[in-house]
Amino acid sequence: MRVRTLSTTDLGPCLALAADREWPYEDRKWEYLLDVGQGYGIVDQSGDLVASTILTTSGDLAAISMVLVAARHARQGLGTRLVSHVLTEAGESTVHLHATALGRPLYERLGFRSLAEVDAYTGTFEADPGKCTRVADQEDLAAILALDTAVFGADRSNVLSGLFAFADEVRVMERDGELVGYAARWRPGTEMGTTIVGPVIAVNPADARALVTDLAAGVDGQVRVDIDDKHAELGSWLSERGLTPAFRCDLMTLGGRPLPGDRQGVHAPFMQALG
Repeated sequence: MRVRTLSTTDLGPCLALAADREWPYEDRKWEYLLDVGQGYGIVDQSGDLVASTILTTSGDLAAISMVLVAARHARQGLGTRLVSHVLTEAGESTVHLHATALGRPLYERLGFRSLAEVDAYTGTFEADPGKCTRVADQEDLAAILALDTAVFGADRSNVLSGLFAFADEVRVMERDGELVGYAARWRPGTEMGTTIVGPVIAVNPADARALVTDLAAGVDGQVRVDIDDKHAELGSWLSERGLTPAFRCDLMTLGGRPLPGDRQGVHAPFMQALG
């Protein structure tokens, strides 16, 4: 078996691998990640994709995601081999990922340590829009990138340049002519009803709540917002509006290294695959 790079042309095999492990059909999410990041896979002797991961690097910040091994090759070390490969590719970057309880032992063996617990709040959002924010467009991208860089401590233009084409809606919060927050909503799959609200980036919790309200109130169906334990008050606020924790994972970094930037401004990630 050999490791090879993956691209958007490998979307079909990636979706087949995800289906093999009963992951949801997230074709839009996979395609976006394969476009903004670098995919890696292991293929067997017949050329079938049997393991995958994606490394997304923005400056000195790197995210590992979509670590998946075919059921017939489980517990054969392929996951460890592939993650070790992308860690070499990441070099000296600060590497982070979101780990489920099932995957956490693998990452701990490779030196990852948990920084926070993250709950995925899901449900039907029960509130009227506050109309404190406005719909954003491509002309707002420069201001969005400036705020995002300050919060994440890295230039993530490679991750956000396609946000307006990918998201169903992007909204911004402004004060005294300055952009102080932005957020988006999007669907991970063409056949999925759940809408993700993320990223939610804001200078204070009130602005974050206003952004979430104006985005989530317009959704007909299930909404999901991922909240880590440093923003527990936002989780309680979501619970009061009909969302409840569906599952939990850990935000981990290699060696327990602190994440750069002013992370208090990250109220919800773009997606767990990107931070």
